[in-house]
Amino acid sequence: MSFDYGEKGGPHTWCLKFHDAAGTKQSPINIDKRATHHDGSLGPLTIDVKDVSKYTVDMGSHNFHVLVNGKGFVRGGPLNGDYLLQQFHFHWSAGDTWGSEHQVNGISSPSELHCVFRNSKYPTSEEALRQPDGLCVVGIFLHLGEHKNHALDDLSNLVVKMKAGEKRELKAEFSLSSILPKNLSQYYTYPGSLTTPPCSECVTWIVMHEPITITHAQLENLRKTHSQCQICGCTNNFRPVCPVGSRRVLRSFNL
Repeated sequence: MSFDYGEKGGPHTWCLKFHDAAGTKQSPINIDKRATHHDGSLGPLTIDVKDVSKYTVDMGSHNFHVLVNGKGFVRGGPLNGDYLLQQFHFHWSAGDTWGSEHQVNGISSPSELHCVFRNSKYPTSEEALRQPDGLCVVGIFLHLGEHKNHALDDLSNLVVKMKAGEKRELKAEFSLSSILPKNLSQYYTYPGSLTTPPCSECVTWIVMHEPITITHAQLENLRKTHSQCQICGCTNNFRPVCPVGSRRVLRSFNL
């Protein structure tokens, strides 16, 4: 699927080729806390990856994706049933004050982790893309800090050595659970889309309130990753925020 983040073929042009990108439920968005609605029925999330046996890093055109072997899932919160882990990836920029796709009160983070899950009632990703409840993406902000997350260190040290189009396995002891925030009960949720083409409006977004920490050295390793795209590379791989429109953004916690 051909697209880029450059000046001529970047996100502002995606709708010319991928018509869903001009829809009314596009992502990411700016989350204005004052405009969100507290929903007391939203319980904590459960993210279970203990049965994932292998994580494989796939270096793509604009990003790397970490693919999984074995069963991981998310349930709870706004979801009906289990959603199966497909992959996770990050978005970032060349600067330390922007790079996340979502914003909160107009403020960006240096990076954002997206964990992509497919609704278990749909047998394939192709089918899920056609359904409004086809996917769930859990978004997690990364803030700069001194504390080194060793699982994130293993990942960032591997990707900086990889070439475009290459696949490599992470260490056997690596687990996504070592990267996730401790608090999975506080989050925002809204109906949205993929943030890359085809921008299908099939996503239940869950954006976690608690960030995780990334060191400057780890973030620099993400920025150094190679890309097959000669136009934009991997330096700025985030989509600007889209209009919220008439959508209700819910939160599971009191402000």
